[in-house]
Amino acid sequence: MAGTNLKFVDPSNTIEFQRQVINDIASDIHGAYTGTADLNVARIQIAGADIGVVSDQIDKIIFFYYGGFTSDRTVSSPNKFAEVFTHVDATVDIDDTVTVDVDDSCVLSLTDTVDYQFFSNNTEKTNLPKLNDFADNVRTSFIQDAELSGDKKVGYIVLPAAYEEDVPIDIEDTVTVSIGDQAVLIV
Repeated sequence: MAGTNLKFVDPSNTIEFQRQVINDIASDIHGAYTGTADLNVARIQIAGADIGVVSDQIDKIIFFYYGGFTSDRTVSSPNKFAEVFTHVDATVDIDDTVTVDVDDSCVLSLTDTVDYQFFSNNTEKTNLPKLNDFADNVRTSFIQDAELSGDKKVGYIVLPAAYEEDVPIDIEDTVTVSIGDQAVLIV
């Protein structure tokens, strides 16, 4: 039944967890009023005030993992492990004034990946027909400036393998795409 699962979101929760909670809430609200449907939301507003934006993508063309620490973090019980998805050619940086503690019997793992794994299903990786148009889930043209730097270390352009030979990745003439030191963009 809609609205029966209370969920708390803390700023320290992962973006993926926050996205799932937002999608669950949106589905509950939609289901309560109109029936069942899956909704994906990137922004929620209550009384006009922004309360959240999914930020692990840049203009639906670069999907990225955070690979750095800009604030103090601790790996401890009850979780006892944390994982950073990275790439063999990228670094995981800890800012000079930041401390990352790993308690006894706990693990901080740096895992090299070659693809973006945070899509919840295959339909999020393509642009299927919707009621009035095609979905706008992934793009292959840079139409605004984009940058991988700081704690945005490993980015992926998502294009189904079947179209790799036919669909180019474009950068509009007035657009700048910057890949910082020790960051990687996988096309």
